[in-house]
Amino acid sequence: MAPGGAIALGRWQHRLLLSQASFGDYLQGADGAIALAGTATEQFVGLGKPVFVFPGEGPQFTAAFVEAQQRLLGPSVIGLARPSQLPEALDRVMGDPERLRSIGENGRSRLGEPGAGARIAATVLRLLSQP
Repeated sequence: MAPGGAIALGRWQHRLLLSQASFGDYLQGADGAIALAGTATEQFVGLGKPVFVFPGEGPQFTAAFVEAQQRLLGPSVIGLARPSQLPEALDRVMGDPERLRSIGENGRSRLGEPGAGARIAATVLRLLSQP
């Protein structure tokens, strides 16, 4: 059992942790993610990490949504037609230092540098204190 009650699966040099808790901890510590939610995908992209996505069975995370996320978030989002493509895609992306560098740059350019929340709060407070 992995930390926080997660299930750990390993194959070759990769390790996959599955958990429904401690999202923030895993977000920071992960090298990449499988995401089937818009906000979670954006958070990983913003940290400069690759995100592997594929259509789900529900009404929201469809093939059209996967394509829209790729357009919005660029090369950080690796769209797959089906989950069985994940092992090959993971090896390809994680084994390519240049692509990982590009994904890191993409995250910063699309979502900005860390600390935006504090800068926004400071700006709002400054504007509210003006006559």
